[in-house]
Amino acid sequence: MIARKNRLILGVITVVALSFLAWVNRDWLIAKIYLYELESADRVNNLQVDRLIQALDLKPGDKVADVGAGTGLFSRPLARAVGEEGIVYAVDINPELLSHIEETAQTEGISNIQTVLAAENNPLIPEPVNLIFLCDTLHHMESRAEYLKALRQYLQPSARIAVIDFGEDSPHLLASMKYSLADLKRWMESSGYDLVGEHSFLEDNFFVVYRCRDCNGSTGE
Repeated sequence: MIARKNRLILGVITVVALSFLAWVNRDWLIAKIYLYELESADRVNNLQVDRLIQALDLKPGDKVADVGAGTGLFSRPLARAVGEEGIVYAVDINPELLSHIEETAQTEGISNIQTVLAAENNPLIPEPVNLIFLCDTLHHMESRAEYLKALRQYLQPSARIAVIDFGEDSPHLLASMKYSLADLKRWMESSGYDLVGEHSFLEDNFFVVYRCRDCNGSTGE
């Protein structure tokens, strides 16, 4: 009798737990985790946000796509760097994170950020931009070479791609997520990009910038 009662209790708990997991919005849950992790004091300090933005040498009026924008940690300073004449497309696959970016931009009086809900393998940037910014994003992509090649359609002539990511020896990533600078160089060169900048001031991440060769600034739409 006791064993049967315990099984019944366990069954009820299981049903309740499964119902809760089904009820909880997955995007909401991921957003809550990212809001805690992506703007932690340690991460912000390690990424040296202000110095990193300065190294990008953006001009007033530039159009930038922050792909994998997350919480908007970089979207906000990027928007300030390009000024009111420019625009930053904050691109992410999580609508809850995009809502957070919109709210924080409004709170901080930033009017030149436009959020974009991306597909898993396509950022869906509304127009060709001067810079695509990828910070701790590329390692999430399954087909990185193909993804980087596809980004060409979203770049204006002579536009750039900045890639900041963990190195292949980083303990922060699963083995399947790791790639090397040599891998990245091979993917970029084969896709029509030339290395134009490499910065070494980040302790845990590499930071490289490539320029698009023969991009025509057309999304094909």
